[in-house]
Amino acid sequence: MAGLAAVVAALVLLVVLLRRRYVVARVRGHSMSPTFRDGERVVATRRRQYRVGDVIVFRARTGAKDVAWRIKRIAAVAGDPVPAWLAADHPVVPAGRVVVTGDNTGHSQDSRQLGYIELAGVAGAVPHRPAPEGT
Repeated sequence: MAGLAAVVAALVLLVVLLRRRYVVARVRGHSMSPTFRDGERVVATRRRQYRVGDVIVFRARTGAKDVAWRIKRIAAVAGDPVPAWLAADHPVVPAGRVVVTGDNTGHSQDSRQLGYIELAGVAGAVPHRPAPEGT
């Protein structure tokens, strides 16, 4: 019995450690099409730093009870000039925040509606998939 308890404890610890490093999210909608399809599952890895072009999984703070993960591509990071398409009061992206956009901008709720995304709400980055041509 003691051996079984040790195995169960080890498995629980392993799951806890993996959940701190990885998050699995489901793509909902067509905002990241054609890079990701609706219903596709992605695994994001937590990072210390994010770059323009990274696809991230995050929870936006919208005030509503929005619990679904969102998946978008970073368009600008802290210190970068604010993209012209984003109405903002600052000339540069503030510290601790990023600007995100969908690859299919016509069907994307992104920083144009959500504003800056706080890095504290970012779960991780999906292994690199380049943006489609023309985006």
